[in-house]
Amino acid sequence: MDPPFLKMEISMITLSHDFITVKSQTSNLYGGAQQHCKQKHMQGYGCGTIGCANVIFYDAHKVSGNLTIDEEEYLSKVDYLRKRFLFVIPKFGMNGIFMALGLNAYYLTHGVNKRAWWGCLHKNVYKHIERMLKDDEPVVLSIGPNFPNLIFGKKGVKLYTKNNEKFIYAVSTHAHYVTVTGIDDEWMQVSSWGIRYYVNRKEYTEYVKRSSTALFSSILIIRPRR
Repeated sequence: MDPPFLKMEISMITLSHDFITVKSQTSNLYGGAQQHCKQKHMQGYGCGTIGCANVIFYDAHKVSGNLTIDEEEYLSKVDYLRKRFLFVIPKFGMNGIFMALGLNAYYLTHGVNKRAWWGCLHKNVYKHIERMLKDDEPVVLSIGPNFPNLIFGKKGVKLYTKNNEKFIYAVSTHAHYVTVTGIDDEWMQVSSWGIRYYVNRKEYTEYVKRSSTALFSSILIIRPRR
């Protein structure tokens, strides 16, 4: 074992700016929170739309550096997105392919020189996340449903909070989208339900291999349009 003075702490790759802060009536949220939407189906199944809204807001505001957004403004934009581009099916939500199609339609409509596509081989997921974060692009990550037990499967991925370098288990989730804002060799920092959580990379990989599939548990890749 290396002596302590030879050990090096691996720093987390993060976005170039602080992630968006959504100011609600009671607190400052780390990204959007689907449970604050007015529509019942959005509260239960709108995490994909929230993930894309996080990406759009961050990209639109990072140049000015004003990344604090009033929740009313944020939810108004989310409502526009769900009606025009990112349709949520009640009790089913939205799959990654339709998310990419909706985001591309938004980019074309608003003259944004980017394109999105869904998914990659799982062995390449972390490489793509690192590259996007280095390009100052948040990453929508799917913790997909159980497979093949899509309806009744209850296995999930643990989300942790962090307190003085100690990671504390908070909740388990599946069939859910989160927004990745940082990554190192062991952890991913994510936004979910307006809270900063952490996902253990090894646990996520094991979940994809044993309880889900890389078709459903993957990422939304965004690159400049050439």
